[in-house]
This record gives sequence, C-alpha cells and structure tokens, in this order.
Amino acid sequence: MHSKHPKIQKLMDEVQSLDPKDSEMESKLQIIAKKIAIEQRKIKARAEGTQYNENDGVLIDPSEAFACEGCQ
Repeated sequence: MHSKHPKIQKLMDEVQSLDPKDSEMESKLQIIAKKIAIEQRKIKARAEGTQYNENDGVLIDPSEAFACEGCQ
C-alpha cells in the first residue's frame, strides 16, 4: 500500500515492518490505524478549508485508516 502523504506513508511503513508473530500486533495495528485516521481527518479538514480539532469528540473508526484514500 502506498500513500502520497508522507505522514501516512510513514505509518503504513510501520505496519509493513511489524512482526506477524508479535503477541501485541493487534494493539499496535489499532494504534497505527487510529493515527492514520487522524491524519486523514486533518487532510480532509484542510481540503475543506475547515479547522481540525482533535478534541471535537468525534470517534475515529480505525478501519477507516486502511480504506482507499480515494474512497474516503
């Protein structure tokens, strides 16, 4: 998977470097997915000309992070 956004690509590279036998892999993936979802919301806010507020109380679905960027 490749992203044109450097921060998201760095996080995706982190996913690729995880050891599949790591007993904490699921929790690590959830943390990375949440970080990617936050970055995607920041990108969306910039594109819409709005301010992203991480304290807005909106829950982030980590599954959004691994969806196609063009599909969001």
